Parts: sequence; C-alpha cells; structure tokens
Amino acid sequence: MVLINDPGGRKTPSIERIRSMNKLILSIKKRFLIPAVCLAALLVWLGLCRSHYESYWNGTIHKVQTVDFNILHHTLPTTLSLLIMAGREDEIQKVLDCNFGIFGLAVTDPAGREVLFRTKAVYKKESWQKLLSIDYLQKQQEPFDYLTDPPPIVARFAHASPRADDVSKSKQAVPANIIGRVYYLRGLSPAFEEDLIEAVFSNWFEAAGSKRGYILLTFIVLATSGLIVTLVLWRQRVLEAREIELQTREKELTVKRKALSHLTADLAAQRQKKEWLEQEAEISYQRALRLKESLVKMRTAFAPEGILQNNGDDTVKVRPPQHAASQLISEVESLLPELSHNAAVLRSHAQVWQTYCAQLEQRQDEMEAMLRQQQVYWQPGVPENPAEGPASEDLVAPRQQTSDSPVNMSRGEQTANFS
Repeated sequence: MVLINDPGGRKTPSIERIRSMNKLILSIKKRFLIPAVCLAALLVWLGLCRSHYESYWNGTIHKVQTVDFNILHHTLPTTLSLLIMAGREDEIQKVLDCNFGIFGLAVTDPAGREVLFRTKAVYKKESWQKLLSIDYLQKQQEPFDYLTDPPPIVARFAHASPRADDVSKSKQAVPANIIGRVYYLRGLSPAFEEDLIEAVFSNWFEAAGSKRGYILLTFIVLATSGLIVTLVLWRQRVLEAREIELQTREKELTVKRKALSHLTADLAAQRQKKEWLEQEAEISYQRALRLKESLVKMRTAFAPEGILQNNGDDTVKVRPPQHAASQLISEVESLLPELSHNAAVLRSHAQVWQTYCAQLEQRQDEMEAMLRQQQVYWQPGVPENPAEGPASEDLVAPRQQTSDSPVNMSRGEQTANFS
C-alpha cells in the first residue's frame, strides 16, 4: 500500500490514523472480539432504552396528560356540578370513567375529607388506584377544582403549554356555595426494569406504547453489532492476506538481491580475467615487435657483402650462408607465424570476453531497475515513480581503451606491423 506524504516529507495525520487503526484491528483476537462487541452492544442498548423510557413516560405521556388536565380544568367542573345538582350519580361515574383509567379523577366532599366518586376503569393494570387516599390527593401537584352551585363558568386554573407543569390561577373569587371538589391524578409510569422486561418478553407483533421503541432499538443495536463484527473480521482477513503477500515479496526481493550480488561478483571476476587477457595480449604483441626488430637487425648484420659475376651474366646471386648465425635466423623466422597466430587468438579471446562482460553489465542494470520498481511498489512511505539516480560508474562506464591498445587495432594493422 502506497502512503501519501505531504510536501515536507511527513506522513499526513489521516494516514497515521489509518495505520494505527489497522494495527489495532490486527491485534484484536477473535476469541475476545465477539464478547467485547456483545458487552458494548448491551451497554449501548441499555443506555438507549433508558433514554427512550425517559422520553416516552416523562416526556410524551406527561405532556399528553398535561393537555388533558388543561381541557378538564375548563370543562369538568361545570359538568360535574350540573350532574351533582341533578343527582345523576350514574352519569357522574360515566364521566369519571371516560378516560379509560389512564389517569385518575376523584370527587370529594366540599372539605376534601371523603372520596365520594373516583375513576373505576383500569388500563392494563392498577397504578394510582392502590395509592388513592385523602393524603395522596392532597400531595398531588395538579390543583383541584371546586364544584359549585351555580356551576362555574370560568376556569380557575390553566396551563400555559404542554411542557409547563405550573398552572396559572384566575383572579375570580371562590364562590360561597361549594358542593364538592374534583382532583386530577396523573398515571404512574412503571419502573424501567419492569417496562423493559415486559416489552422484550411479551408479544413483539403487538408493538404499542413504549414497546415499539424498545423493539426498534433492539433491532438497530443487533444489526449494528453484527455489522461491526463482520467488518472487523473481514478487515483482519484482508490485512493478514496483505501481510502474507508482503512477506512473499520480501523473500523474492531477498533472493533477487542475492542473485544480483552473485552476478556482481561474477562480473568483477570476468573483468579481472579480461584485464589479464589484455595484458597477456599486450605482452605477446610487444614480444612480437621485439622479435621483429631483432630479426631486422640480424638480417642487416648477416647480409652478403658482394655480388658474384659469372661469364658476363648480370644476374645477382646471393652467397650461401657461411656462418652458424644463419641457422638462428631461420629458427626465428619459423617462430614468427606461430607468435602472430597466438597474438591473434589472444585478441579474439579478449574481444569475446569484452562482449560477455558487456552483456553481464546490461543484465545487472536490468536487475537493479527491477529491484527499484518492486521496492517502490511494496515499501510504505515511498512515491510510486521515484526519479532514478545515475547508475554507478563501475557498473555503467565501460573500460576505457587507448588508441595504442592492441585490442583496438584491426587485424590488418597487426598484419602490417608483423610484416
């Protein structure tokens, strides 16, 4: 993976965070991953459920009951006063039960010392019904209304908004003829543990009330936890495969480096052998030149001094050799072709080795280029196309030959020199 660096050469914080996250993912063991995710999901689920509980019971239900009480403050005292004056106790009970027992209504005597009527309807299960008493009525935060004769026309209390628990009181005086009181009782919210257990272990297809929120949060947490576990396991598998691939590439680079070192050593040995062959060819060539000069001197020294004349014949005849040195000259002349052949063979060998060394240098350059490309691709923190520096002079520059070297001389020039 190629890392992106800023112009200053420092790794960006985002890349550092990604690398730290990858290390953390690789360090997580599979036997600890699922329990840790399950524990975290359970804690998150409980926190979300608690938040939903507070939002539903202490938020939505409380505001709805505030609106109901605000409506009842404006209508219920008049209705109950008329029914009490008419002696319709059956209708009074119907009015008190019309809320289905979600919250409570209680009618007492004018002094508030005896409960005369109360809501008898029960919604699911009893809540405030178990606590109903005179003391409990006096502790209610919602104020009570007077039932009077004649019935009241103006509401004594009103709420400013659904969020307002405090009520505003009208300036109308309390009438003298009071025939009763009506109290408003808020429904009690169940305990969090009780509400949660009932929502989880009851029929999930009957999603009503707070159960709907609990079921939705449960599905969300389960899906998120499963997705997190899947992503972590998948990322671990990807990173492990990448690590294995990097190790394989590193082994290949190590083998290629060793092969390159062997080629470099072989090239150095071939260079030394080429230099030795060039030196031997130079020595043989100089030896041949010295022999040629010695031959020329010996011919000059042993040349005939006169020319014989025979019967007016103008033909020049060379006097037969009379000295033992003539045999030495003939032996030297017989050695000259063999020396010339040896020198030519040495020069041809030198040319062959020079060609072979050039091929080895080319192969070494190719191997170095391949290694640089693979190091750029697989090593982190290196750009994809780094500028290649100049090659080493030992590996690129060929060996300089002088114009006087026998290797650079053509065979025609060498033959002319020998002749």
